[in-house]
Amino acid sequence: MKNTDLSQLILSDHARIEAAISTGAAWEVWFQVEFLMLLRSAHVAAAREVPYPNPNSGLRLDVLAQQNGENYAIELKVESATNAGNKLLAETQKDIEKLTKYTSPVAARWAVAVGYSDVAKRGLRDFANAHNTRVIYQESGAIGCMIATV
Repeated sequence: MKNTDLSQLILSDHARIEAAISTGAAWEVWFQVEFLMLLRSAHVAAAREVPYPNPNSGLRLDVLAQQNGENYAIELKVESATNAGNKLLAETQKDIEKLTKYTSPVAARWAVAVGYSDVAKRGLRDFANAHNTRVIYQESGAIGCMIATV
């Protein structure tokens, strides 16, 4: 699996994501479940809230995905009322730092951010442009998706 595959999987669901956002009701929790369902529909096994390896076992990985015998460590951030606009990028940067502590062997470690406001999408796009060797950004509908490889 490549980061572009993951981004396209998320963005292919942009209509449902946009509908969930419009409810204003804890859509970030919904997205974690929806994300697992998207992965499974693509024949990718996935588990939530997996403990980090020692000595960081107090930390939890949002999603551990497995496809064709390869594991992928994924931290998720979505824009919400508590991290709207540029706060989304700041929270995602914390996840990037957190992923450096995930030391189990994996094919990739990805910090995924999903934004919907113009400010958040611009921040994610600018960050991706500034770090284009390890970060991608794509949009579909009203949703922007950034994936940083750690």
